[in-house]
Amino acid sequence: MKTPNKAMLALCVQAALLSYNTNAQDSASAETQQVLEQITVTAQKRTQTIKEVPSSVVAISNESLQDYLGAGENIRALAGRVPSLQIESSNGRQSPRFYLRGLGNTDFDVNANQPVSLVLDEVALENPVLKSVPLFDIGRVEVLTGPQGTLFGRNTPAGLVKIDTAAPEFDNYGYAQGGFGSRGTKFVESAYNLALSDNWAARASFKYQERDAWIDNVVRDEKVGGYDEFAYRLQFLYDGGDTRALFKLHGFDQDGDMPQVFYGNALAVGEEGLRAGFDEKVIYHDGPAGFEMDHTGISLKVEHDFSHFNFVSVTGYDEVESFSYADIDGGQGINGTTCTLDGVLAGQEGCWFAHTGSGDGLSDHYQFSQEFRISAQRDNFFYQAGVFFFREDFTVDSKDFTTDLDVLAFAQVDQLTESQAIFGQVEYTLNENTAVTAGIRYTSDDKELTINRIENTDPALVGTSEYHEKGDDYINFDISVRHDINDEWTVFSRFANSSRGPVTLGRFGFYSEADTETLNSFEVGLKSLLWNGGARWNITAYTYRIDDHQLTATGGEANTNSLLNADNTFGAGVETDFEAYLSDELRLNFNMSYNKTEIRDDELKAERCASTPTCTSSDEVANVVPGPFGPVTTVYIDGNPLPRAPEWISNISLNYETPFQDGYAYAQTDWNYRSESNIFLYNAVEFVAESRLMGGVRFGYKNDEGLDLAVVGRNITNQITVDGALDFLNLTAFVNEPRYWGVEARIAF
Repeated sequence: MKTPNKAMLALCVQAALLSYNTNAQDSASAETQQVLEQITVTAQKRTQTIKEVPSSVVAISNESLQDYLGAGENIRALAGRVPSLQIESSNGRQSPRFYLRGLGNTDFDVNANQPVSLVLDEVALENPVLKSVPLFDIGRVEVLTGPQGTLFGRNTPAGLVKIDTAAPEFDNYGYAQGGFGSRGTKFVESAYNLALSDNWAARASFKYQERDAWIDNVVRDEKVGGYDEFAYRLQFLYDGGDTRALFKLHGFDQDGDMPQVFYGNALAVGEEGLRAGFDEKVIYHDGPAGFEMDHTGISLKVEHDFSHFNFVSVTGYDEVESFSYADIDGGQGINGTTCTLDGVLAGQEGCWFAHTGSGDGLSDHYQFSQEFRISAQRDNFFYQAGVFFFREDFTVDSKDFTTDLDVLAFAQVDQLTESQAIFGQVEYTLNENTAVTAGIRYTSDDKELTINRIENTDPALVGTSEYHEKGDDYINFDISVRHDINDEWTVFSRFANSSRGPVTLGRFGFYSEADTETLNSFEVGLKSLLWNGGARWNITAYTYRIDDHQLTATGGEANTNSLLNADNTFGAGVETDFEAYLSDELRLNFNMSYNKTEIRDDELKAERCASTPTCTSSDEVANVVPGPFGPVTTVYIDGNPLPRAPEWISNISLNYETPFQDGYAYAQTDWNYRSESNIFLYNAVEFVAESRLMGGVRFGYKNDEGLDLAVVGRNITNQITVDGALDFLNLTAFVNEPRYWGVEARIAF
């Protein structure tokens, strides 16, 4: 798939540029043409057009979201839809991991600290489990690439994904939609908006979706792969003129029979990609699996216009109970020494017997955040300033099981995180064409971690407990210049500094920590509105350096993780997005990014795979030492790219509409490409997330009464590729979703 995918990418780029040149000439002489709607964003915590924001920001429309999410997908469906954005998870539909400009965190722990923040209705969701939030009844999604430390604080060196749900309005209307398709996938979603009085409005919405078990587990004679999910949101809005308040209650319940489907012996020694004869519909697990989650949250946003400034308060509280467990070796163990490959003994030595689970408790896991800020516009001067407080307290249980769910090993980690910050931003308009923006933020982070009640076969560890504390104070800042060349062209430059605070981990009782990392980034960009409003084109070039970069070495010897601080990491790239009406009936969206990353630390080492048989790595061996399960090999990783950081990401979509009856018929197609990337810190031929090109289609009819009927397809070429792997087992991997076909209907009322 390497050469065809790159060739297709080149063709997509050439087609976009050709369409640009050809239609630019045509549009100049056209008497009438379609005009793109103006996009407003809140990337700087105030309403602006994209051109007014001096940084890279891309918005995803609610209509596009409905298409991407209609096949039983979750938030991971956003991956690759905007430049530089990747989303993946080794926990299936739970705990997604976000990456921007090659920066993310491959750590599978549910308390892992990530450099990409998810902000839902102005509340930052810290824990990866909370980021499993389903998308429905959405107002807009904004993706801000590059450091966002000044306004959004900790955990934003790479950027953030900002989601605003549809808020109540003073009108009565609603919608209902549903669909069904492959693998017994079904969903129904609805929302209703109600004007209660001149000052009060309410909005209620929900989404339910399920999927049948569709994978044959030969060993246990069962089918797996099913789930059901229910999410709801209830909002009340008060608007009294000078005072405006929005209260939200939301929840998410999730149950399933397998959090992630692990395929033992999915890879072949010395080869990239899945082995010959791989079948995603068959597994050989000898252990049970399951997952569940119960997430409840509330938020309150209050705004008041004083005579000289505007005041905003945002309060958020979320709590979650979750637990997932699985047979992660993906095979059938016999006396812990052999595994099966398609039901036949493979004869491999040292095959693992690994059944694990992890999660946290409802009474112990919560996060609370509070932000107060003020802002004002004075002629050519705008300012905003605020304070922020965050507290998270949770308990994580990690367990090893037998095939009968008897506990072999148990460790419990309690972690308390507190963060306080004060921040400010000013924008000064030098003249009608040029503005300078500067911001600064002071942050204080403190973490307390206790590892307790550890039990396993070593009597010395039974009932032991250890306490760790780590904290840091740091300052982040940014400065940018925006200049309007004319009504169509705007240029900007930005220097930004952002940090990710100290981290502590204690999986299975093994303590690990990392110091604060600091990223310095410089970028320049061009934003344009062309063809008399019929096209938009944005492009940004950037470079960054991260000092004391926090990295996570996962796996290697065993089902563990350890934190590292690299001396520094270098990154550079280009991001571009283009949107245009090629004709009155045909609309094009195209985006692409190139991201180059490199770890720079002559002494930094990581454990190489201990899989059976072992992987093929080109990295220089640092040393070999005895381990509890055999020799442990460490290798130097200096010069390697960051894991999960494909150099190329691209997405192209076409939407064609034509009048039909009392409405119009439409046809849509979108194609998403990513190049290959390492799964771990070291290089290995086998452990690569493969390059792939995946496409979707939608054919439908809409009328003036709000009816929308459609046939949808996702991954229509049925590209099954390696999405992730475990390197301490029997060449175990997991893959992407197979082809999906379904029908959907929506009615507005």
